[in-house]
Amino acid sequence: MEIELNGYIKDRTVWNSEDLDADNSWIHRLSDNEIEDIDNALEKINAESIDISDISKETFHLELLAEKLLTIQECIEHDRGIFFIKGLPIEKYSNEDIQRVFVGINSYIGTAVIQSTDGALIHEVKDKGEGLYGEKGRGTNTKDRLPWHTDRSDVVSLLCISPAAQGGESMIASLTNLYNRIKKERPDLADVLCNPFCHARAPFEFEGLSPWYELPIFTMRGGRFAARYLRHFINISQDIVGVPKLSDLQIEALDYVDQRLCDPDVYVKLAFEPGDIQIINNFTTVHSREEYADDSNQFRYLLRLWLSVPNSRELIEQFSELYGDTKAGAVRGGILPAPANESGVNSNVA
Repeated sequence: MEIELNGYIKDRTVWNSEDLDADNSWIHRLSDNEIEDIDNALEKINAESIDISDISKETFHLELLAEKLLTIQECIEHDRGIFFIKGLPIEKYSNEDIQRVFVGINSYIGTAVIQSTDGALIHEVKDKGEGLYGEKGRGTNTKDRLPWHTDRSDVVSLLCISPAAQGGESMIASLTNLYNRIKKERPDLADVLCNPFCHARAPFEFEGLSPWYELPIFTMRGGRFAARYLRHFINISQDIVGVPKLSDLQIEALDYVDQRLCDPDVYVKLAFEPGDIQIINNFTTVHSREEYADDSNQFRYLLRLWLSVPNSRELIEQFSELYGDTKAGAVRGGILPAPANESGVNSNVA
C-alpha cells in the first residue's frame, strides 16, 4: 500500500470502471481441464463422505486450479479487490454438489465463517418476501435495491445459480478510489469519515452483545486501508438510548458518500450469469444490488460465503466489535458468538 505525502492512496485497489474495462486480469474463465479437475475433487470427497463443514484445500484436492486460486487470493487482498470466476457448469451438479464445489473452490481463498446464529456457513440469497427495512429484514432475503454496503468478513464470495428475470445487477466500487476523490473534493468531509460513527447491531446477531459500537468509515492501520460502510445500521443506531445524534457535518459526509458512489466515475455495474463466482474484498470495495423481479420461469438465486483469509490486513481495535480478532491473518468476522456469562457459558445456551 502506497500513500502519497498528501494522504492519497496510490495502488491497484484504486480503480474505476474504465480501469476494469481496460484490464480483464480480474476475470478467469474455467477451462475444460480445470472443470475436470473440480469434478475429480468432488468425486473424491463424495466417495469419502466428507461433510461440507470439513471441506478444505486439503480434502478438496485440486491439481490444476490450486495455483490459480492462490493467485486470486493474493489479487483480492493486494490488487483490485475484486475477481470473477466464470464458467462453472452448475447444470451438471446436484444442489448438494453445487454447495460442495462452491465451498471447495473457496477453501483455497480462505476459511468460511458462520453467517447465522444457527451456524450456517452458506447463505442463500433469494427473495423470501422480507422487507429490507422490516424489524427482522435481511438484505439477502429481499428483492429490494440494496444500499451500498460492506459485509462482515474479510472477503465475500457469491455463486450465481440463476439471475433474476429482470434487474438484480451487482454494483461494485473501489473504496480507496472513493476515499481519494472525497479527500480531493471535500477534505473536510474526508476527515469526518475517518472519525467514529455509531453503528447498531444487526437483528440477526446473538443476543447479549452491546447494542451499538463505534467505528470510522475509513481507517488505516500499519499503512493498510480498511473501510466499513453500511449506513442502514448507522441510521438505526439513532434510535438507541445513549447514542449521540449525528451532527449536520456527519450527515453531510454520509450523503456525499452515497452521492459519489452512484456516479459513473466511481462504480461499475456487473450482470451475473449462471456459474459466475464473484469474490470481493470487504475492506477495499463496497457493493450494492439493483432491485429485481422474478417470474414463474426464472428467479434470482445465489449462494454466499463469508471468508476469513490468511493474508488479511491488521485492523484498528474498533473492528473487534464486529470481527472479534483484529490481527492480520486471524480467523475472524461472521456472526460473533454470544458473550459468556459469569460461569463461562455463552448466554444464549445457558
